[in-house]
Amino acid sequence: MARGVVLAAVLVVLLGAAPARAQGADVADTAEAPDPAEASGEDGAEAPSDLARPWLYNDDPTIPAPLHAVVHLANTYSGNDRSTSRAYASEDGGPGGKIALGAQVGLADMFAVDVAGVLGGFGAEVGGGVMTGARLAPFAGAEHGFRLAIASGYLLDLDRKSGVYGRVAASYDFGPARLATTLHGEHVFRGVADPLDVYLTAGVSAKLAPAFRLGAEYIAQDLEEAGADEDEEGEAGAAEGGVHQFVGLTGSVVLLDEALHIDFGPALALSYAVGVRPVGRLDVSYAF
Repeated sequence: MARGVVLAAVLVVLLGAAPARAQGADVADTAEAPDPAEASGEDGAEAPSDLARPWLYNDDPTIPAPLHAVVHLANTYSGNDRSTSRAYASEDGGPGGKIALGAQVGLADMFAVDVAGVLGGFGAEVGGGVMTGARLAPFAGAEHGFRLAIASGYLLDLDRKSGVYGRVAASYDFGPARLATTLHGEHVFRGVADPLDVYLTAGVSAKLAPAFRLGAEYIAQDLEEAGADEDEEGEAGAAEGGVHQFVGLTGSVVLLDEALHIDFGPALALSYAVGVRPVGRLDVSYAF
């Protein structure tokens, strides 16, 4: 009889301990497994990525993650110019500058929209312009290091003339270095203008420290006027007075866990008609 009581007591203890052990394992698994909302952010959204943008003149083909954005503020010192898309003035109309405030918003894994407002000097006045459009980035987030973006949209120059633009931008990462290039074409509906304005940018940037990159960029504006006679200014094919070239250094500082980028650098404008003159640009962008 005593043996039966002891056996029954042992069975009760074992049956009671089994659920306790299972519950303890469940608690341990819950503690070890990361919370999906914490891993991706407080709201469960995917954190922004692929947003290193060490350029002043190249259009970087990376785009924000869906429902994230990059805002930027740029200040350019150059000559008086009516263009909202060109980095520098094509003609030497005296010292001047432009301020641009813009944003890029990711709407899907490979699709984003752009909008920017530009304020600058044109002639003896100050004018405002707009650029807005959309872009497709088929390799956004890919691990092979190659990025491509195809963009198009509407622009309004500082002289209140409307136009359309299209551009292709590409970059490639290898080790600490990044190569980039952009080909931009536009048509502005004004009386005296080239049928198509084209400019090309190219650059290289190297990561020298965790928060600093240094590079060089080249710009060739008004390529459609290559070989045109500069005495024919105002005629189709020479509305901007020929090809204008710019070359400069670009420094890039990355702060706030790679969310804040500060790009800056001087450049030299090289023109047959004007000679060599100093120009420069500063661009601050923030990703969220």
